[in-house]
Amino acid sequence: MNKINLLDDELINKISAGEVVERPASIVKELVENSIDAGSSNITVEIMEGGIPYIKVSDDGCGMDEIDAVLAFGRHATSKIKSINDLFNIETLGFRGEALASIASISKVLLKTKEENSLYGTLINVEGGKIIKKVKCGCPKGCSIEVRDIFYNTPARRKFLKRPSTEAMYITDMVAKIALSRPDISFKYIKDKKIELQTSGNNSVEDVILRLYGDELYSSLVQSEYTNEYLNVKVFLCKPSYTKGNRNMQILFVNGRFVKNKVYNVAIEEAYKTLIPINRYPVVITYINIDPRKIDVNVHPTKLEVKFSDEKEIFDSIYNSIKEALNKSNLIPNINHEKKFTLSDGDKDKNYKHQQTKINQLEMTTKEITNHSGDIPFLKDEIISSFNGSNQNIYFDNDKINETVQDKYISNFNSLPNGENDDYKIIGVLFSTFIIVEKDDMAYIIDQHAAHERILYERFMSKYNNVQGKQTTIPILVNIEPGDEEIINENMDLLHKLGYKFESFGNNSIILREVPVILGQPESRQLFLDIIDKLRNEDFNKDIKLKEENIIMMACKKAVKAMDKLSKEEIKSLFDELKITENPYTCPHGRPVIISIKKYEIEKMFKRIM
Repeated sequence: MNKINLLDDELINKISAGEVVERPASIVKELVENSIDAGSSNITVEIMEGGIPYIKVSDDGCGMDEIDAVLAFGRHATSKIKSINDLFNIETLGFRGEALASIASISKVLLKTKEENSLYGTLINVEGGKIIKKVKCGCPKGCSIEVRDIFYNTPARRKFLKRPSTEAMYITDMVAKIALSRPDISFKYIKDKKIELQTSGNNSVEDVILRLYGDELYSSLVQSEYTNEYLNVKVFLCKPSYTKGNRNMQILFVNGRFVKNKVYNVAIEEAYKTLIPINRYPVVITYINIDPRKIDVNVHPTKLEVKFSDEKEIFDSIYNSIKEALNKSNLIPNINHEKKFTLSDGDKDKNYKHQQTKINQLEMTTKEITNHSGDIPFLKDEIISSFNGSNQNIYFDNDKINETVQDKYISNFNSLPNGENDDYKIIGVLFSTFIIVEKDDMAYIIDQHAAHERILYERFMSKYNNVQGKQTTIPILVNIEPGDEEIINENMDLLHKLGYKFESFGNNSIILREVPVILGQPESRQLFLDIIDKLRNEDFNKDIKLKEENIIMMACKKAVKAMDKLSKEEIKSLFDELKITENPYTCPHGRPVIISIKKYEIEKMFKRIM
């Protein structure tokens, strides 16, 4: 009796669905990507109860005729590619032709679609992968797909879904990322009959970020760009003072597609190293436009992974773009005392909630002004006229508006006192820990331990990359793993540059004859093994810094501590050395070194300015 069976199409579709449709968010992703590929300008996503009983995606794209609408539900049916050559030059989000067939095999689908010049549209009803109804219908140009009762015919899969609130969270996150990938498209996301988010489609990435993630993240944004003949990298990132507890906001788009990539995460980690605390993660949103022939998106059915033909160049472009943006930015946290707008006495009892909403919108718009250069009075008048044009009787104190706008606008121009002149004044030391410095209309508060850590760290690192080796008193035996000898031989020049001289001792072992002077002999053996581990794993950081943790530890141990008494000369020397460091803003552990506060802010606190 034969043991090999040919599976029927229904079972094949359900197996394929297991790869493509993991949860309701997967369905939303596939349908929205189809809408984008259809050239839509407006896309609406509606869900109920986490998308389990109901999902609807509507667009104003090119639509389909009756024949294409039927073919679209077939396995491996797609308009994106025609031959094997197209597979290596993919410019669309979809191309596998599996999504719609997989979705229809495990749910009940209702499709309405119409091309622009057609007199009527097509309605198709599919349940469990079988077309049960096909008729002509009236509908607008584009496509509308309703998906109901996900996994209704595969209960074993359905019970693995999370609570509706959790599934809704996954969908919300997915819609936000897709909206961020295409700022030129207007997205509307309706959850349980309430609008959750909406973008304007004005092609402004900054506007989408503000709408999706709020003013706090938006106000911390800086950006950078890198371009060569076949690659363009545009990076939007937050200053180290704004971090998250996970990597969810490290977002990468490649040719408009949201993807995940290890090289990307490593580049971010290296670029922010010593700038943020341990277990905190920076916000970095990156857009890579690259020749499609230089990437492979056909890695997994979900299309969430991508491979680059030259990962080293991708790493370098992202790393350097982030470092450039951070180096150009003022990273000193500034203490602000913000005055809130208030309603006039005559309006306090009239339509309070509605008016407060207007006030909040005005506050947000005022904050937006601080992130753009231009004629502030003109912008202020424009804002006020837009609000006074409503039917609500809202009164604003123009002086207070001017004061807040001017205060926020000027506060962006803080900087560490430079070394061109000595017009700063060291006031003293607070709590035997914090050095107080005055310059012009700014006061700076410096953590003496964190500042000294940064100075020593950069001093050690400058020597670390070209360190001289010192002969060991007693040769150090190091046991290595099988295959490590080849790695060592390939990176001989790098290891010599780091101060190591060694020779093979046979039986997967080597003898260290010289070790880095700066680290001392006790650390040398373990450091050598850690370097080999990094080279084996190809972390793409071997040419930047290897084993920085040892340097950080040394800097921390040798730096002055809180409560250490420093003389005036030592304080001045510490401050002068801090000014010439590459990064005077954080210690190697990512804690702030210096904060600033304007004289204007202090005067407001003491009511000298009202």
